[in-house]
Amino acid sequence: MRILIVEDSEVLRESLAQGLREAGFAVDAVGDGKQGLIHARTTDYDVIVLDWMLPELDGLTVLSRIRECRLPAAVLMLTAMDTLDDKVRGLTTGADDYLVKPFAFKELLARVQSLARRRHGALAPIIRVGPLSIDTSARSAQIERPSGGVAVLDLTPREYTLLAYLGARAGTPVGRAELEEHLYDERSQVFSNAIDSAIAAIRGKLDASGCPPLIHTRRKVGYLLKAGEP
Repeated sequence: MRILIVEDSEVLRESLAQGLREAGFAVDAVGDGKQGLIHARTTDYDVIVLDWMLPELDGLTVLSRIRECRLPAAVLMLTAMDTLDDKVRGLTTGADDYLVKPFAFKELLARVQSLARRRHGALAPIIRVGPLSIDTSARSAQIERPSGGVAVLDLTPREYTLLAYLGARAGTPVGRAELEEHLYDERSQVFSNAIDSAIAAIRGKLDASGCPPLIHTRRKVGYLLKAGEP
């Protein structure tokens, strides 16, 4: 999942970016509203973490223009403005959630995870596809074996993120370009076969756990996560 942080405090911006990257998100971070709007218009983000008080363009103006453009990203507003009228103003302008400063990173992470799930229509933290269960809160995946018991998949952070994104889009083919856009940020060096290599590794681990084929290749389209025949 790919996140945009728009926050003028460099210390907070870098702290949030580091924490979200460690949690497995691809993160872009900018320090003013103008750059935030440019990024939002040119990249398909899952969640935008948007400060209210920003140079160039304030957060409420950025939010309004994002919604005018009908961009699908979920928006979490950050602000020290904590009156009821302020909250109502932010939400009615189009924010999906609202977090008042100061806040604990653990709460912001939980809200970002929830918004990322809702962005793709998954309300529950656990995504199930056949015998596969993906726990988006614990960032883990396991296979229920027919004979009983479970096999926990030993996935790298990148493999987990890729599998979770396919899980969020389960039943829908997802192209390589979309996967690259949502799994890698501006700092990442993406090799041409990166997605294919990660898919091959995940398939190998699913097979080793006794799981039937779940990731199907759609020629010239991409990949489909689905139980049974594609």
